[in-house]
Amino acid sequence: MTPKIEIQPTTQLVFETGKRENETMSGLLVPVIQKAREIEFFETLTKDLKVKMKVVVYTHQNKLETIVAGLAVGCEHIAQMQTKLVPDTVAAGLFGMARFPDQAQINAFLRRFDDKAVAYLGEAHQALLLKYTQAGDRSKWLTLPNGQRVLPVDLDQTPLVTRSKLATGTAKGHFGRKRGNVGYKKSVALLGGDVKEVLWLRLESGNTHGQDAVPEVLKQIAALRKPLGLRADEILFRGDAQYGALNGVRAYQAAGYHYAVKGYTPLTAQKLVAELPETAVWTSLGKDSNGSEVSVIDLGKVELRSDHDKADVPSVRTRVVLLRRVGARTRRKRGKGSPNVVTQEVVSYEHYLTDYDAEVLSAEGVIELYNGRETEESFFRGEQDGFGAQYLRTNKGEGEAAFLWLLASTVNLLRWVQNTVFAGTELQQVGLSKLVHQAMRIPATIIRTATTWIIILPEMARLIRQLVNLWMERYLQLPLPLEPSTNST
Repeated sequence: MTPKIEIQPTTQLVFETGKRENETMSGLLVPVIQKAREIEFFETLTKDLKVKMKVVVYTHQNKLETIVAGLAVGCEHIAQMQTKLVPDTVAAGLFGMARFPDQAQINAFLRRFDDKAVAYLGEAHQALLLKYTQAGDRSKWLTLPNGQRVLPVDLDQTPLVTRSKLATGTAKGHFGRKRGNVGYKKSVALLGGDVKEVLWLRLESGNTHGQDAVPEVLKQIAALRKPLGLRADEILFRGDAQYGALNGVRAYQAAGYHYAVKGYTPLTAQKLVAELPETAVWTSLGKDSNGSEVSVIDLGKVELRSDHDKADVPSVRTRVVLLRRVGARTRRKRGKGSPNVVTQEVVSYEHYLTDYDAEVLSAEGVIELYNGRETEESFFRGEQDGFGAQYLRTNKGEGEAAFLWLLASTVNLLRWVQNTVFAGTELQQVGLSKLVHQAMRIPATIIRTATTWIIILPEMARLIRQLVNLWMERYLQLPLPLEPSTNST
């Protein structure tokens, strides 16, 4: 029994600071590094990487390791590495470095990237994905009401606005509520369901339309299908109105993929509503999060054309589901004798396009399937924000593009750690934001022997006891043999 220690009113408390030998503030960084070594993560990223920067103390691999380690422990800015990463010499020792390079060296490194170096990081990302993706595991796919499993490919584009006049590659564009600004846009293709891996991304100028990414994503998913033995009809594309343009729908149909996308413009929905007979029956879906009444009607197969289509371009034949929202809007009314507030009914229409027949998906099912994309999108955006992806790391466009590829590769690495090392624990399902900001910040003491690194974790944490017990049951010795890196000079 632990003896009780009492602090008397007269007891003098003395607080001191000092170095605690062999303690790192990021104990769970060790299994991440071990997984990276196992799959040759950093070697793949740097094998043929050519950056015009002289190597003095730190190699290119050392600097990539620092960026990835910074992301893994929750650094949302390069500057945060100075406080969260650089002081942790024990963590640096896991990579064979006496200490991590400081933020000035990382900034300089990113500024030296050019288009070829960025393209190489993209190729390395794809090479790692093809080898270690979880997309071949059909139990992680989305299950349709008829029992069919499909692998979702969710498309998204987010803005990266900057006020800097020195940023290269920016342009004025539509940034939602951030009007009149300049910046970039980031297009991302995410493997959805329970896979949650980054298939592809691209940093674009602020005036680039989301649908411009569709041809490249089609190439990437085709490259993934072949080694995994996936059929075209096992792939489902989902995207918002940007990806519901008819040119995109033509591309999905030509490739034989399923799709559930929002129609490009509400004007089309209004025209379709005007053509409905008076006897048309809408099916209620209840209320949305804003309190509006939502109802749908299935139009079946419809021939659609765009105002921009040339005369020789055939129309698109696709199933259309109309959605109606009926809400209330209050506004102040001016004038003598007028009430202060007037409530008005507001009716809006949307349309959704899919190739699934009504036998597979009802009209309600189409909306539910599409809304699953919104869940994936909000989840992924939230996870990206957890890494500070909404903040620019450098004013040079190529450097920012390089960072985003490293972020995408790091996201996939952490996913693979969750599904292997952390499998069967709470950390397998936890979001990446919580993983890097909470779990990765658990301190540990590292004792090195000739063949083993022993990681001593705090005993009071319930999660830690669960992890250690599970690893012991699997006869997984923690730490695994980690040979010190010889990259630093």
